[in-house]
Order: sequence, then C-alpha cells, then structure tokens
Amino acid sequence: MESMTGYGYIEKSTPQFSFSIEIKSLNSKFLEIYINLPKLLRKDENDITQILKNKFTRGKIVLTIDIFDWMEEKSVAINKQILKKYYTELKDIEKDFKTDNFFSGDVLFSFDNVVHTAKTLLSRHSHDIIYNTLNSIIDKTIKMRIKEGVAVKKDIQHSLNEISGHLIKIKEQYKDISKILFNKLKKNIESLTGKLVNDVRLYTEVAILADKIDINEEIVRLNDHIKKFKSLMDENGQVGKKLDFLAQEMFREANTISSKANDSGISFMVVNMKNHIDKIREHSRNIM
Repeated sequence: MESMTGYGYIEKSTPQFSFSIEIKSLNSKFLEIYINLPKLLRKDENDITQILKNKFTRGKIVLTIDIFDWMEEKSVAINKQILKKYYTELKDIEKDFKTDNFFSGDVLFSFDNVVHTAKTLLSRHSHDIIYNTLNSIIDKTIKMRIKEGVAVKKDIQHSLNEISGHLIKIKEQYKDISKILFNKLKKNIESLTGKLVNDVRLYTEVAILADKIDINEEIVRLNDHIKKFKSLMDENGQVGKKLDFLAQEMFREANTISSKANDSGISFMVVNMKNHIDKIREHSRNIM
C-alpha cells in the first residue's frame, strides 16, 4: 500500500553549473503534474512530464528544477563598428551642448548590438546528469511514499481492531435488550391498566418491535466490511478510492446500529467506532 505523500530534494553540479531538483507529492483524486523548469530545459518539458507519468499513477506531483552558479566561461565579442558610430553620435551631441565628457565611456556598452555574449547551451553531459538525477529523486520520492504507506496501514489496522472490539461488546450487550424491553413494556402496561398482561400477547408485540430494532444484520455487514478492508490493503495498485468507499459504508452501518439500538451504552461505543472510521476515511484519501 502506497501513500500519495512524499518528498525528494537533491543538489548536484555539472562542469557547467550547479542545479537542484525538488519533488513534492501530495494527495489528489487523479494524477496532476506541475513542472517548473529553467529556460535551458523548457524544450524538455514534454519528455520530463512523460517520465513522471510513467512513474506515478495518482497524486499531485510538483517538480521544480533550478540552475545556479554558472561556472562555464562565455565568450564575449564587441562590435567595434557599431561602437564607433555610437561614439561619434555622442561626441556630436557634446558639441551641440558645448561641453566635454558629458557622457561616461561605459554608457557605450549599454547600447544594443555593441556587446555580444555567446548563447548559453546545455551540454549533452550536463543534460545526462540532470536526467539521471531526476530518476534518482523520483525513486527516492516513491520510497518515501511506500514508507508512509506502511505507517498509514499500521494505523488503519489499529482502528479496524478497535472497531471490531466494539462490535463484539455491542453484540454481547444487545442480547439482553429484548428481555429488558419485555419487562419494561409489561410493567408500563400493568401500571396503566392495573391488570396483569397476557404474556403471549406481549411476547408477540415485543417480537414485532424487536424485529424493527434488530441490529444483527448491521453487525454482520460491518464485520464483512472490515474483512474486505483488510484484504484490500494487501492488494497492489490503486486501492485508495475503494477503501474510501468502503469506509463510507462502514460509517453508514455504524449510524444505523446507533439509531436502531436506542441504548446509551451502545450509542457511546458507536461514537468511538465512528471516530476511528473518520480516521480511516482521512487515511484512505491519501492512499494511492
């Protein structure tokens, strides 16, 4: 079982520059991929997206690659002809204003097409290093998601065991409900009528009422859901949505038990069960 929560970060260097790669993995109903790339890697966006799609099947994946500390020297060329033209024009302006050294020399290098810097190119070697590092960071993120999944599974199993324990107690406590109900009804009727009640008739009425408030089916279904849940957690692939749906069904059965039983002790145990089911639902939404 794999969680959708994971993180990976690494910094490395190539002969040209230093760079960092960061991957954040969050929960999502589907696979969402967001990529932040430097200008040098913009043309690789589709390839990098495909790599992520091949590795991740669900979750919100945010990838950021930064390039910094450029170490490779870039060649610089000065266009002397254009520089001379700018210089001549500036001198003519100074004559018009009848002043000397009105313009500083460095202003010449701020004009267009005077200084040409060689275009920054990503070498094949640097490209390979980035891609190898990307694959490593993806594997690191997936390992973290699997580790998180193990912890989540352990917590879910604890909650399932707690729910099972409450169900055993509820079933045991509910055995006496019919007897209590019979005695309570008999006492109330005799108090109102002042006469002894025909037990046969009373048993019939209690049987009808007991059938309406019987929670045995709900207990059986809830136990079945728990078994199915444990089985799903051991399956490979995407099980998160199935687990979330099953948790909803468990919550519905717990509600029905509480409303049917109409017993404060059982209602208290159902509240505890529902708290654990809520935890399970939260976990299920973060499972791949």
